[in-house]
Amino acid sequence: MGAAEDRLLSLQQFAAQDARREPQAPAGWQPGVVWDGTAGTITTGPVTETPNEWGDLLAARGLDPERYEIVGDTIRWCSWDGWARAKEGDQATSALLYSFKADLRLKRHAHPDLEHLFNEVRRIKPAKPIPATGDCALIVCLSDWQVGNADAGGVRTQLEAIAALPHRITQRVKALRKAGVPIGHLVLAGMGDLVEGCHSFYPGQEHSVQLDRREQTRVVRRGILDVMRACAPLAERITLTAVGGNHGEHRVNGKRVTGPNDNDDVAVFEQVAEILLENPDAFGHIEIRLPTDRLAVTLEAGTKVIAFTHGHLAKPKGDPASTLWEWWRGQAFGQEYAAGTAEYLFSGHYHHTNVRSQQGRTLMIAPSLTAVGDWWANGTGMRADPGTLTVVIGPDGWSNLEVLR
Repeated sequence: MGAAEDRLLSLQQFAAQDARREPQAPAGWQPGVVWDGTAGTITTGPVTETPNEWGDLLAARGLDPERYEIVGDTIRWCSWDGWARAKEGDQATSALLYSFKADLRLKRHAHPDLEHLFNEVRRIKPAKPIPATGDCALIVCLSDWQVGNADAGGVRTQLEAIAALPHRITQRVKALRKAGVPIGHLVLAGMGDLVEGCHSFYPGQEHSVQLDRREQTRVVRRGILDVMRACAPLAERITLTAVGGNHGEHRVNGKRVTGPNDNDDVAVFEQVAEILLENPDAFGHIEIRLPTDRLAVTLEAGTKVIAFTHGHLAKPKGDPASTLWEWWRGQAFGQEYAAGTAEYLFSGHYHHTNVRSQQGRTLMIAPSLTAVGDWWANGTGMRADPGTLTVVIGPDGWSNLEVLR
């Protein structure tokens, strides 16, 4: 090929390219995702048909459809005249184009069938209480259920553990009496954090919580009622008490916004107490001891003075036992609250079993019901064995400590 031909062919570089008019969405409808950490919006690109499967649109924007969902009644749309091609390379023709916009949220976890797991224990009928058989008390610490938390199997694991409690407690009382332990008093203590709460307690809680506040308190209320139905015939003297935990507080932006008496951990026991009072023939022998404006309760059991507190108010002093011991020392020195006079202090909050005795006083920390605490475990590498702490208190001190699992 000669120079003339080469020169002629090189003129092709000036060949005109067809201009393409790409469809433009109206202002405010540019395709993309806006997300603020808990909620957001998604806007589609120009389409000619209504989306049938939003999951594909979420995935195309890098959002896992298993974690995110469209809020169904928030879908908006707009339309405009534009250009479209049946497939890439085809000639563009005029068409009516659409863009769809919808609100996004974290997908709610599927709720287990709450009724199914509780049905068996609800069939228990109240019976005549067994007469007192001695001066020992069995303390049962119902601590840190955190119902609604997604850790360690989530709500289903929590429900299974709660549903098993009535049988485990009654069997524990029977086994102790069979072994010759004179149990005359049964103390059932709510140690706080029975509910999980929904926000403001630790990073990412809004994403992981599986039940809303009403559902959480419903599960706890029904669980406590099932325990009381089973335990009511076990002794002529039964005490039901509770203290507030940090997860029971009403918080905004991590700060408590109401007084210490406004706590779901105590409110749910108050509801249970009112229900029990409706049937005095079956539950009239049960003593109810609930705080009004304080976060500790003190009572007599097994001839000893016993105090209960959740433990979240104690300022860190190294390990949990030292922290609570210093708080207890302050109560005794200040002489303001009765907890300072107690011989035994029971606490929750730290999710593990711990016992410390010194100078005639004993501190016992109760574990959480299930292995909740992923946030804590990620930070410390530690996760304790869960369960329900039980211990006998009598004239000679404490004995027969067992964690029910």
